[in-house]
Amino acid sequence: MRLDPALATPDAVRRALDDVLPLVQKPARYTGGEFNSVVKEHAGRVSLALIYPDVYDVGTSNLGIQILYEIVNEHDRFVCERAYAPWVDMEAQLRRRGLPLYGLESKTPLREFDVIGFSLAYELDYTNVLNVLDLAGIPLLARDRGPNDPIIVGGGSNTTNPEPMSDFFDLYLIGEGEEAIVDLLSLCERLRDGKKRPDRDRFLREAAAIEGAYVPRFYAVEYAGDGTVAGIRPTGDAPATATVPIKKRVADMVDFDYPRRPVVPFMDTVHDRAAIEIMRGCGRGCRFCQADMIYRPRRVRPREQIIQMAARLLESTGHNELSLLSLSSADIKHIDLVLQDAVDLFDDETLTISLPSTRVDAFNVDLAALIERGKRSGITFAPEAGTERMREVIHKGVSEAETLAAAELAFSRGWQTIKLYFMIGLPTETDEDVRGITLLAQRVLEVGRRYHGKRARVTVGVSTMVPKPHTPFQWAAQARRHEILAKVALLQEGMRDRGLRFSWHDPESTHVEGLLSRGDRRVGGAILEAWRRGARFDAWSEHLRWDAWTAGVEAAGVDLGFYTWREKDVHEILPWDHIDVGVPRWHLTAQWRAALK
Repeated sequence: MRLDPALATPDAVRRALDDVLPLVQKPARYTGGEFNSVVKEHAGRVSLALIYPDVYDVGTSNLGIQILYEIVNEHDRFVCERAYAPWVDMEAQLRRRGLPLYGLESKTPLREFDVIGFSLAYELDYTNVLNVLDLAGIPLLARDRGPNDPIIVGGGSNTTNPEPMSDFFDLYLIGEGEEAIVDLLSLCERLRDGKKRPDRDRFLREAAAIEGAYVPRFYAVEYAGDGTVAGIRPTGDAPATATVPIKKRVADMVDFDYPRRPVVPFMDTVHDRAAIEIMRGCGRGCRFCQADMIYRPRRVRPREQIIQMAARLLESTGHNELSLLSLSSADIKHIDLVLQDAVDLFDDETLTISLPSTRVDAFNVDLAALIERGKRSGITFAPEAGTERMREVIHKGVSEAETLAAAELAFSRGWQTIKLYFMIGLPTETDEDVRGITLLAQRVLEVGRRYHGKRARVTVGVSTMVPKPHTPFQWAAQARRHEILAKVALLQEGMRDRGLRFSWHDPESTHVEGLLSRGDRRVGGAILEAWRRGARFDAWSEHLRWDAWTAGVEAAGVDLGFYTWREKDVHEILPWDHIDVGVPRWHLTAQWRAALK
């Protein structure tokens, strides 16, 4: 994008926004100034722009961004601002006027920041990363950036396979960022030596020594004749600290009682509530679940700290809903005591408590009684598969009897709607397994009708499994489009009862996700070509441009089926094998073979 030189200062950006904001939807996405936001002078400070590459409504609720924003801004020598992917109407205005994308707090153009950090949590946001860089006037490819360009850093769960986006990032911080981001900014401060920015090459060489740091330019990928990866190793000019494997960074969650004063938006957002991460990791071992593998070891906040954080959060934000976040909240031994503490501390007529991740077999009478004291929200159970055999394959460990017992408890306590979440396209899945989803949903509905008659509802959400790196299913073939549609047709046939509501994801988006999830460095060309053809906001079904992706894949010479529909040999070197998340390969191999049996 060609920027207007007259719009290169914060004051110029502010004046331009006076004309732009009346022309776009939801201008509060772009104004800043929210309650608890932090505004600092940039002069003399190392500056960081944190970016969630989706629209403000989604990104401002991201807990990771909230935590890092507070941690960095607590240091007087640093300044941290936020930015998000502008919606299509705002993008059009920025491009028409040559107005650069900017930090919300000061309106400083992004290219003026020392470091720009992207949170990479979802593969379908990758084209938004390129769009943000372009709207900021920053070269997309790391090799094209010069001394006047910011350092572009990637963090978040998707950095456990950094290869597909490695052409666009100067470095990655793999693992948990609470300490790593401070280490990185401190290095930047030390190397500035009175200059606006440190020497780029020296900075990257020294950054490679930070625990969890991965600098793609210092690593070369070799390919075998069949197209698979033959190896990845440091280049000849790499610093001695560029070694293989790169181990993820692990922080002690208890040492970081954040967020304390999260930003409170002026508009409705996806998750408009106070949130506390009460447990990191899981340990259940579901074979499809990447989060379980990459967030090990399992860590639980002390009961006292959770309540202290809750009191501070509700006071500093004014929220009346508290969300206790984890991969499986009900697995925490003292969760009932935490809930009891919360309802005792606060007015249970106004406070709503939610447990977004509630296992079917862990949902018990005490939790139900405590949760329903607040405003009753919907209940979601995740059997994941429709038959006992299929649940054994995925190592879910939840029986149909437990699902029906949990449903009976919920309906008997007054809930009239239950949502059931399933996956299709699982390894070894048969039509019988797919029909099992409709049979289980019908049985749950029958339980509801005993208590609520025709008012009982069961909502069935179905997604297609995308095999993820660092899981036992990383070798699995992904279901093809015609296979997905055949499974959906079976489900639709069995969901004709008016008490059942059925939703499913389009197969095109799962193919794009699969490519970006298990791709290697060559996939970067397809991402770039798809973006050039208009791909952005791929996570939004109405904006997914399948034609842009098919054309982009073809232009880059990438074979979509090679990465998605091909079952991989367990001895094959995978593109992410040089990243160590703490789960040994032999364990994943044993679990994959057990699933196939």
